Amino acid sequence: MIPQLSEMLGQMYSTIPQASALELTRQLVHIFANDPTHFVPVKALFLLVTSVTLSIFQQGPRDHPDIVDSFMQLLAQALKRKPDLFLAENCDVKALFQCGVISLKFPEAPTVKATCAFFTELLPRCREIQPIGLVVHENGKLLLQATLEAIGGQAPRSLMDHFAEILFALNKHCVTYLSIWLKEVMQQQNFPSSRLTQIQKETFSQQILRDRVNKRRVKDIVKEFTLLCRGLHGTEYAAEY
Repeated sequence: MIPQLSEMLGQMYSTIPQASALELTRQLVHIFANDPTHFVPVKALFLLVTSVTLSIFQQGPRDHPDIVDSFMQLLAQALKRKPDLFLAENCDVKALFQCGVISLKFPEAPTVKATCAFFTELLPRCREIQPIGLVVHENGKLLLQATLEAIGGQAPRSLMDHFAEILFALNKHCVTYLSIWLKEVMQQQNFPSSRLTQIQKETFSQQILRDRVNKRRVKDIVKEFTLLCRGLHGTEYAAEY
């Protein structure tokens, strides 16, 4: 039954991509990730829907936030339950990473939350899954830049905890690279906000790099920094939020 269901789902998604097909694929990955009897067709389905969704990104994903949301949830589930999927020869990890960076900039909050969850599952696999490690080391600066742009004012303040999770994961699993990337991106003028002084940017970088254990503290640091970026620090509005 699982082979037939996987094949039917793949055909449906290839013909008319829908978020519901990705959601069902996610459930199949969750249930059969470690079942050698059924996982072969589920793996084939995962790789097929991944390939089709990458094509959607090439054409322009902005008209399909529901598909992007469900796709990011599927990737996060695969990383959690069966990270070996990302070792498959026809799994383009670099393209998936780049799709994630694009998705972080979507205006829809659920899509951004799902994308942050994808990255917080991906980053701990840097050492374990070589293709992931290579892609993160080569493209991690883009992820950091997108995260800081969001914190700098591009994303709603209600999402700051989710972006803080990405910074925490970067610091925990790629600290050597993060210290270099932070130095480079923070040297950009008016980045991530024109309201910041260089001293404020350096202080934030030092605080982030210092906290590799206390996630709650990192979230507080990000919340303070985003207020500075938005010119809201110390205001009544910020206090009431």
